[in-house]
Amino acid sequence: MEKPRYVLVIFLMVVPGVFAVEKPTSPQQTCVTSQCHADYSKKRYVHGPVGLGDCEVCHETVDEKKHTWQLTVEQNELCENCHSDQTTGKNLHKALDMGACTQCHNPHSSDNKFFLVEPTVAQLCQNCHQVAEDAKFLHGPVAAKECTICHEPHSSDYENLSVMAPSELCFSCHLVTKNELTKFEFVHEPVEKQCVSCHDAHGADNSILLKAQAPELCYPCHEDIKEVAENSKYRHSVVTEQGGCLKCHTPHASTVEYELRADPMTLCTSCHNKPVGIGKDKVIESFTDQINGKKFLHGPVAQKNCEGCHISHGSEYFRLLTEEYPPQFYAPFSTDNYKLCFSCHPESLVLTKQTSELTDFRNGDLSLHYLHVNKQRRGRTCRSCHATHASNLPKHIRKSVPYGMWELPIQFEKTETGGSCKPGCHLPFAYDRQKPVVYKRP
Repeated sequence: MEKPRYVLVIFLMVVPGVFAVEKPTSPQQTCVTSQCHADYSKKRYVHGPVGLGDCEVCHETVDEKKHTWQLTVEQNELCENCHSDQTTGKNLHKALDMGACTQCHNPHSSDNKFFLVEPTVAQLCQNCHQVAEDAKFLHGPVAAKECTICHEPHSSDYENLSVMAPSELCFSCHLVTKNELTKFEFVHEPVEKQCVSCHDAHGADNSILLKAQAPELCYPCHEDIKEVAENSKYRHSVVTEQGGCLKCHTPHASTVEYELRADPMTLCTSCHNKPVGIGKDKVIESFTDQINGKKFLHGPVAQKNCEGCHISHGSEYFRLLTEEYPPQFYAPFSTDNYKLCFSCHPESLVLTKQTSELTDFRNGDLSLHYLHVNKQRRGRTCRSCHATHASNLPKHIRKSVPYGMWELPIQFEKTETGGSCKPGCHLPFAYDRQKPVVYKRP
């Protein structure tokens, strides 16, 4: 089949106005005359063949008298004859792939660099690519109208005609972030693979070009955390606040696991260094006030391991605890009620009535843990005697414990083989492991 012949009329359609001149009435010695194409050589940038007057490189005569011409080959092949280096990439600009070079370039001359049909690259790109036109925040190259800082105009081996691999492209400018990734052990997965998972490359209505605000931005990848944060019985309020995730996590990389901004203890005490309201009439006491200056720290506290007892995003248990632990002074005993304590301390401590070694809190061989806690009615919970986080007394014994509106005193005194207390909940009692104190029932 004979190849279609592209006459001058097609050029007039592709580049309106380029050939909008009155045709000469007689054959011409050259294409550039006062009657025809007079402005070609007067533009700031002139295409090589035009400057040399060598029109036959691209055109051949169809009818000299009628002043009609056709391209020597199809348009996309014609440009590639000289500009083959522009099509070496795996991905071609759509206009180039269609052979529509003149959609962007004037083939003869232009007052614009690279023979562009628009004064700037940005104006040219906007003819087809309306990006971030109404965004509140623009990416620097977009605001500066420097599209070719990130994109190749003709072809590329990378998607979206990137000038280099996407993971390298962003870091070619964002050197601080790149340096973090090389120095820090824990790296957020999207940062290593695809920055545009979180950021819009051109512009966004959110600062830092985020596609959405946290936590909505984070939830598509962290659906398990969304479920916990939104549906738990006890919720950590900061998690669902706008931008809340970033109060605890760094978005790119960290020296701490889970990309935390600091070690868990430092992070938690950045908020819990003061009383925190959790409802209309409820306040959580300042954690730092509970531990500062105390001689004896609870194991997880001493290890700076808040996660030993608490879940950071949300929990089914009081105070975001990892397991069940009675929040009240009295509670019927069952092992399920003390799953938190028994995750470290043996159940036998409370299940065994007679012992000579399980605990020092015994009168002879009678376990006083069993006596206080293992009751179906009005069993004393651990918090009745022990401070949760820290104390100045051995075994984390409390100075006093909240009992309604009263700070019920414990008044515990330790001896070499036992001890005594004078609490507000019963008469003074003493105990001794070697010489059991005998009490007569009334």
